[in-house]
This record gives sequence, structure tokens and C-alpha cells, in this order.
Amino acid sequence: MSRSSKLGRLMKEDLPSISYQRRMLYRTTPKEVLTLFKVLNREIFNSKLPIPKFEVVSNCREYWGFCVGTDFDLNETTKSNCVLRVSDKWYCKQWLITMLAHEMCHQYQWDIYSVRRLKRGLPTVLSHGPSFFKYKKKLARYGIPLRVGLSRANWFSYQDFSKC
Repeated sequence: MSRSSKLGRLMKEDLPSISYQRRMLYRTTPKEVLTLFKVLNREIFNSKLPIPKFEVVSNCREYWGFCVGTDFDLNETTKSNCVLRVSDKWYCKQWLITMLAHEMCHQYQWDIYSVRRLKRGLPTVLSHGPSFFKYKKKLARYGIPLRVGLSRANWFSYQDFSKC
């Protein structure tokens, strides 16, 4: 990881206090999600992912983020075939980045990997299988854990409390 990388700087920012995080006071906007998407896309995915449609959802209690695959147009390779839905309430910016990276791994599966599979006559993939974990080591260099699911307990046990 380059110390001067934007993603590296964002992940190294001081975390808010645990009490602030537990109240989920950090709010995001579609503009910020797009900006973070572009940073992750450039630094992790080598700008391979097309920009999807984003939905920032309030009162989202069932998930932090969700990648929804849509129908393919195999002749159109510059547009995304997915929608990324994310909550508008977060513990901190680092948690938002972590979850966005998770959903972008699903987007990679749908927009890149599944298109290749379809062209070979194979079914699409949108799961937590081997293709999902393709970028796990690269994300780990920035301190971003890639797991099947990250719960509140996982986040608080993962982070470095000495920063608070």
C-alpha cells in the first residue's frame, strides 16, 4: 500500500469514540458513496468496475449493504448490471468503506466474472465463493477485512481501540 494513497489515508483516519460509533451518528450521502466507490475502484479493482446505480437507504435494519444483479446486455460492456444499496447510518467512515468494498466484490462477480461465464455458457455467480474473495489480500493491505458478513460485534472487535 502506498502511504500517499487516498484509500490508505481514509482508512488511517482517527476513529470516532466508541460511544459515538455505537449511536451510529455518521451519515453518508449518494455523492460520498460515489466518491468512495471511485477511490476503491481505482486502488483495489484497477478501475475495472463500471459505475453502478447507488441507493442510499434510510431505516435499513436488515443489511448494511446489498448488491442486486440486474439483467445482462452482453453487447454493452461499459455499463453496470447492478444496483448497490447501502444504509445511510454508519459507525464511522471506515465501516462504510469496508462494507462498500464487500459489495464491490459482489459487483465484480456480477459485472465482470459472470459476464465471462455467460459467454462460455456457464451460469452467473453472485455468492461468497472463491471469486468473491479474489481481492481479499489486496483489501487487507489497506486494513479492510473481507468476510462473508461483518456484524456490529465483528466491527468493534476488529478495530484498533487505541485509536479512540
